[in-house]
Amino acid sequence: MAQTTSVSTAPDREEERDGEERTTVDGHSETLTTTESGLEVTLYDSIRSISASRWNDVVERSTCGSVFHRYEWLEAVETGLGQTPRHLVVEKDGNLIGLLPNFVVDIEKTPFRRLSSSYPGFGGPLATTDVAESLSLLTETVPDLCSGRTVVHQIRGLDTKYLRYNNVLQSEGYEPYRRECRFVLDLTGGYDEVFDGMSGTRRRGIERGKDGDYEIVEEELTQPTLERFHRVYEQVMDRVDGDAYPLSFFERLLDMRERLLLLTIRIDGEYAGGFLELLDEQRSSIHGFFAAVPEEYFGDHASELLYDYVIRWGIDNGYDTYDFGSTNANFENGVFRFKEGFGGRIVPILVWERGCSPLWNVLKAGRSLYWPHRYD
Repeated sequence: MAQTTSVSTAPDREEERDGEERTTVDGHSETLTTTESGLEVTLYDSIRSISASRWNDVVERSTCGSVFHRYEWLEAVETGLGQTPRHLVVEKDGNLIGLLPNFVVDIEKTPFRRLSSSYPGFGGPLATTDVAESLSLLTETVPDLCSGRTVVHQIRGLDTKYLRYNNVLQSEGYEPYRRECRFVLDLTGGYDEVFDGMSGTRRRGIERGKDGDYEIVEEELTQPTLERFHRVYEQVMDRVDGDAYPLSFFERLLDMRERLLLLTIRIDGEYAGGFLELLDEQRSSIHGFFAAVPEEYFGDHASELLYDYVIRWGIDNGYDTYDFGSTNANFENGVFRFKEGFGGRIVPILVWERGCSPLWNVLKAGRSLYWPHRYD
């Protein structure tokens, strides 16, 4: 028979892989389900209440694990963005074997919220053993996490590996929702093959940019270099009417600096912006997640030069793919056309949604009113 209990996690110390100790913090956890087969599902209200090495061990051993599932990314979202965690874990005989990271986030232009796995970034359930039962337990538990204004659970899968779970998710009431895509560039054939696969416009942009006086530097990740990047990033996001993440989020990302690459470009001796890339060693992929190039440097082809540099860097460092990040699946969109010019393969962003309230059907029926605004 299933049992439900509520406990408070005690502070704990563990030895990290890099030799540093990390102390977990006081937090609340609630055991939601215990099965006859010995599996236990627990809800945590903070990632910091869980052992980092135990959590990351599941990520690293899972087929669908990524940098966005890692403890450090989730901690930055929690503490840097102030989002409310509702993380689920599955244990068997005291061993962590499955997890589903979640945050409660607002639904734009509505008074409602969604439970998202995960945002920003990508999430979804992971399991290392007893996969079918673990996945079933995680998805069956989700409705217990939704109440009040939280009307839907959304899973954002990183790539097509998550299609293995499609039938299970749909049997649990999840519906596919496709509106965004990514361009993923294959780096394994070498630079010449990548360059030849670009559009003539992108190739000319790189070549013309190289005729100018420019320098690209791999910056050390320090508070001053991060603050400089963030100032320009805020200006760029304001120009495109986007929501900029606060500096506090970027500061928390310093805890995973070994998985970050900060590039800056100078043109005619002046700072002309940069890229902050996420390095996903588990997927052998570089994610172009944050870009900060002011409009006044577009004519100098600063963006093309930065992309050219990071593509070469990825090839030199043995990465298989470069991911240009999310864009609307609309061929008339300027960002879509710009990224498409680099020759990457178009990949749909896999999203599944499951309503947890009758209000969700009302909201979903009117969702088209928000297009072309960003809903996800």
